[in-house]
Amino acid sequence: MIFLLACTASEPGPAGPGACELASEAVGDTVCVEQMKSALSWTALSEPVELANQVRSIKYLVPVDDEQPVPTAFVNTQRYALHYDFLREAFPDEYGLLQWDDYVAMIIDPSRRAYFGGNVTEYDIDGATRYGFIVWDDPADAATAPTYEQVYFAWEALQTHFGLGDLAFVPSSPAQEDNLLDWDPAFSVLDDSDITYEAYNPGTAYGTVRFVALDELEAASDAGTFGWQDIVVLDAAPSDLERVVSGIVTGSRQAALSHLNVRASSRGSPNCYVAEPWTKLAAWEGELVRFSCEASGYSVAAASEADAEAWWDEFRPEPVDIAAPDLDWTEPLGLLDVPTASAAQRDTAYLRFGAKGANLATLYQRIDGEYQLDGLVIPFADYDRFVHENTWPVGGETLSFADTLARWHQDPEFLADAAVRSERLAALRAAMLAADVPTLPSIETAIGVVFPPTTMVRVRSSSNAEDGLAFSGAGLYDSASACLADESGAGDSACDGDKDTRPLADAVRAEWASLWNAGAWEERAWYGVDQSKVAMALLVNTQSEDEEANIVAFTGNALASDARWLVESQAGDLDVVSADPGVTPERVLLTMDGAEVAEIDRVADSSEAAEVLDDDQLREVGALLFDVDAVMPYDGEPATGTFMWDTEQKVLGDGRLIIKQVRPYQRE
Repeated sequence: MIFLLACTASEPGPAGPGACELASEAVGDTVCVEQMKSALSWTALSEPVELANQVRSIKYLVPVDDEQPVPTAFVNTQRYALHYDFLREAFPDEYGLLQWDDYVAMIIDPSRRAYFGGNVTEYDIDGATRYGFIVWDDPADAATAPTYEQVYFAWEALQTHFGLGDLAFVPSSPAQEDNLLDWDPAFSVLDDSDITYEAYNPGTAYGTVRFVALDELEAASDAGTFGWQDIVVLDAAPSDLERVVSGIVTGSRQAALSHLNVRASSRGSPNCYVAEPWTKLAAWEGELVRFSCEASGYSVAAASEADAEAWWDEFRPEPVDIAAPDLDWTEPLGLLDVPTASAAQRDTAYLRFGAKGANLATLYQRIDGEYQLDGLVIPFADYDRFVHENTWPVGGETLSFADTLARWHQDPEFLADAAVRSERLAALRAAMLAADVPTLPSIETAIGVVFPPTTMVRVRSSSNAEDGLAFSGAGLYDSASACLADESGAGDSACDGDKDTRPLADAVRAEWASLWNAGAWEERAWYGVDQSKVAMALLVNTQSEDEEANIVAFTGNALASDARWLVESQAGDLDVVSADPGVTPERVLLTMDGAEVAEIDRVADSSEAAEVLDDDQLREVGALLFDVDAVMPYDGEPATGTFMWDTEQKVLGDGRLIIKQVRPYQRE
């Protein structure tokens, strides 16, 4: 195997192999070079981009200090579309378990930055070759823009390792352009303001033209005011866009190798830059269009709903089928009383009580009681009565919630317009939160059999559109606390004097209403879930208080091809999965020898605690995972990748380990 080395014959390399050379030998291909001194290396490792004045581009990393494991490096961009993939594969010991949010933080977040990252690009400026570099930040957050000293640091490191010509700085965000006005830089600056159009991912898409301001992008995405049926037009390019959209237009230039464009390319979403797009596309705002962006220019034309639907059907993944709920079963059951002995009984449990409740009942009946929380399940029938018996005014009529949803799911405007959907669903949820709960007495009675009236309980989702192999639905629905002894109104809770009242009716309504969160609707629709079948049963557990740790643990490694088992934990009641920015969990890999933990590899520390779980606790987590893997039956569709169980566990205030959720998971 021949690799491109980091030096040329005329320029001897260091005494020993560098980090890039060692990583390349381990992978079996050139992953990066630490010197870019020859046209051969440049052509072999950079990616042709052929934009308005750009010819080729390569990704780079510059460490902020000598403590980082990756040196100043030019990444084989023909092999790696993202730094993220490069770090995980080329440096597995350090970054094999790197997660996306952590990666973004160490490239962009000033408080956690470990590397300056971006692209070095070859430009054709009036027939002359020039080279420019960008330094990534978050264009929506001016506080992340690099200072002059930081840009100088990155430029000096890159220029020292780059022998093809002088490097110019190319500002890549509004904040960088503003900051530049106050600089007297030692390096040259490349001005590309005369470029008014570029196509990064050429193609054609159908969607509603939706104008979104960069500083409102996150809120609009969370509210579901745009989605996979929209052509999103932004006044400036963001660093990334996680929500799936049909097409993207930005009012500032992008790097061809940006996260935004790599994600757009992988999804098949046309993506281009148009100078002053809100002015040029003003006539199309809110209209359903056929949008094309090609190297020669872009075009917009009115589109029919039939043509748009046909294109969306091709754009989306294969539909996920869910079973219609059993609405005839009306009896709540304790988790240990749900029949789960056979595959047929487990299927029936899913149809009556939803995936989360059925899965937990199945597991609890097969593991030691010390790892369980008291709990029960409330069937789909209660939700069905709620949506059929409650009415509200809609468009001059009085309709039940169920009839409203049925009409909306036949309404072309609702189905084709994310903004309309978001507004209508928000109104529906508000009405649900104020509605009667027809079966409240029976729910109170069932909970009262399991829990004293002054015990705080947790009401959790157990829909038929979550916790499956093909559709996990993780994080789509809400959870709420409740106290049987609490009445509506102000005051302290009878279950916990440090909290406000938590009436059961409020928690139940909130849970059922969360089925129609805009983000949940969009996620289900993207995966082709039949919204008319969706319903919400409830899982009611003991409310955990003053826990020592939250844990997400797998009977395998969900992040990489590895025989070890992954455990992520966070101190106290901090969430592991939906954590605030900058809050990262402790990450551990367990090597199992049968039911025992043979080796503990601590691969990442928690941002909040020196050690979340000690070795004895990790051994107990491993033993519990072994029991889950040994006893949990799986009756669903076959996995296409590596199958494992995904669990949520807690260490309670008294030190007891419990398991509160289990679902199937596959790593492709």
